[in-house]
Amino acid sequence: MLIASRAQMKKIDEVLLENHMIEELVDKAAACVLEEISDEDHICIVCGKGNNGADGYALALKLSKMNKKVGVIACKHDHLSQACNYYHQQCLEKGLLAEEEEMYRSKLIIDAIFGFGCHSNPSGTEGDMIQKMNASSIPIISVDVPSGMESDSGTCFENCIQATKTITFFAFKLGFFHPDAKRHTGEVIIKRLQVEDFSDKIQLCESLDTITFKKKSYDGHKYTYGRSFLICGSNKYQGAALLSTKASVYTGCGLTCLCSEPSVLSAASLAVPEAIHATFDQLSLMEGYQAALIGCGLDGGEELLKYVLQHTMMPLVIDAGALNVLASHLDWLDGRRPIILTPHLGEFQRLCPNMEDPTMSAIEFAQKYRVIVVLKGPRTLITDGHHSYRCMSGNGAMASGGSGDVLSGIIVSLLAQGYDPLQSACKGVYLHGAIGDLCAQKMHTVLPSKIIEEIPLMMKKFENV
Repeated sequence: MLIASRAQMKKIDEVLLENHMIEELVDKAAACVLEEISDEDHICIVCGKGNNGADGYALALKLSKMNKKVGVIACKHDHLSQACNYYHQQCLEKGLLAEEEEMYRSKLIIDAIFGFGCHSNPSGTEGDMIQKMNASSIPIISVDVPSGMESDSGTCFENCIQATKTITFFAFKLGFFHPDAKRHTGEVIIKRLQVEDFSDKIQLCESLDTITFKKKSYDGHKYTYGRSFLICGSNKYQGAALLSTKASVYTGCGLTCLCSEPSVLSAASLAVPEAIHATFDQLSLMEGYQAALIGCGLDGGEELLKYVLQHTMMPLVIDAGALNVLASHLDWLDGRRPIILTPHLGEFQRLCPNMEDPTMSAIEFAQKYRVIVVLKGPRTLITDGHHSYRCMSGNGAMASGGSGDVLSGIIVSLLAQGYDPLQSACKGVYLHGAIGDLCAQKMHTVLPSKIIEEIPLMMKKFENV
């Protein structure tokens, strides 16, 4: 399944308009909707003033040609978009415009008021019509996005259509994953307009909904499963280092070394007895390891990050404190080795201060700096700039300090075990979220330490058969 943000959908429109007239694209969109309702009769279509409304008018014309009983209610008669005005005039000439009473005599209502551009509560005529449509008890099909829903966040405003079905174009809208959205979208059907392939110009995200792990081998030993080196923790933030280290161990890394302050190492000897230790002045020891993590619980760390980036070549996960350092030194990213960045939205805004759309900005950032970005949040985005995924696991009960430290520990462990960097990021994010989903069935709050305990059990479930 493909998934798109509002900005990605706008980009698709821009790309298609290079080769097609807007009226042609509207006609193709209407044809897609017609395929799903061709068996229906006595249909009322409620149209707005933009291109979503144009889709509705064009659909009415197609239904009329099939001798279907159809009536169109226009929410607005002025300030129509170019395509909306074009098809509105044709419907007017054919006598398809109807009064509000027609809606109550119909067997199906088509919602074509607002598309993915809605970003505030519909008011005036549109808001009144949405309330009346919802109160009618007649089945409603929304075109592209239920009117009154913000397509990125899934926010359903006070006046928002409660559709029986939503026929959307090209991709599942990001906001459809919001828990409240299902009540408004109903069944979602994705339709692709009959146009040329545009994947070389705009990248959509694929859904990440399953993973597998290699079974432990019969003759495996601790050096078979890799060595991870974690540069984490400070006197101020000891817990983050302990969580990431324990997560690396529990994910199956053969040997995990925590490099930190003496006070952190003292605590780690009790909390994670399976790990070995090094102090920051022993940083050169990391040369004997296969993957590294830097940042969890670091307080500062500029010289540490500079050393790692300039003197080592191993795959690297950069998180938390090290991301804040990196924001002032993006020139250190030279593309010489696989690097996975794991920012939440606030951290990514520091890396990319001119960000407009988080999805497209993350993809462009990954391309520019030749890194993998794991943008944490609802439906976490994983992208290397060429392939992008939205994780289908995870939930709001996991929103707790330390959860990201656990994720980074999981990812560096998978890197050390020899998984491809993009695979490591995808498998780590999905595993982390799947455990959170399991725990959330019984817990109001999913503690990071609880996620760690469940890692080996969940990995067993995802083992290759």
